[in-house]
Amino acid sequence: MFRLQKEGWLDVEKIGRRSYYRVTDQGMRQFRHAESKIYLSEQPEWDGKWELLLLETVDKNERARLRKALSWLGFGQIANNLMAAPTHAQTDVPALLGELNASERVIYFRADYPYDRSAHQLRQLVADCWSLDAVAGHYHEFIVSFRPLMALLRDADDSVLTPQRCFQIKLLLIHFFRRVVLKDPLLPDALLPTQWEGQIARNLCINIYQRVDRAATDYVSALAETTIGALPAPGAGYYRRFGGLARDHATF
Repeated sequence: MFRLQKEGWLDVEKIGRRSYYRVTDQGMRQFRHAESKIYLSEQPEWDGKWELLLLETVDKNERARLRKALSWLGFGQIANNLMAAPTHAQTDVPALLGELNASERVIYFRADYPYDRSAHQLRQLVADCWSLDAVAGHYHEFIVSFRPLMALLRDADDSVLTPQRCFQIKLLLIHFFRRVVLKDPLLPDALLPTQWEGQIARNLCINIYQRVDRAATDYVSALAETTIGALPAPGAGYYRRFGGLARDHATF
């Protein structure tokens, strides 16, 4: 918590011996970008169009900052000073450039892809520019680590899955899943290798999350508080995670 506060993600208010934390505006923007990637239920749909950002007029130091930020948001460098990403509804490029203070310096294009005969070369370019082999390897490690847990959860009695234990499982699950998915550009299926392990890992994560979510949420609600009392109930947006969460215990 101290590190997140020092890095500008959290503000703290001390009342007596207790510390109360809230997410800063800067932190909320980052959390919203991360949340939109972590809690998807499937790969985004694609209309075949591309977002292109030309960084030619940006100075060297600023260019490095923008490349790093844009890479985290799913853009790949397909040519010198040219970043690209497949168009999908989750990306509002003008708003994104505004958040990065780059609206006046980055030239923004939208491009079509009308020539099917170059599809193979495009997929190879995408695999290289977005380092898909490395991403697939991380997803494979996640699957190997958490698939045995799913088998245990299917057979576990509710008396074993205490709220505290469910919270621990949920915390570790999302911690390890986000480490992979935040490096995944979330490319549409048309640009991915066959038998992409990203969707397998996502389905595994969803199944485990749904099994432990209710008890884990009860644990947090009982343990934590605000400056004026008990935590409010999760909002409607929370229950839209992974395509929709049940408000009661899932059955397996």
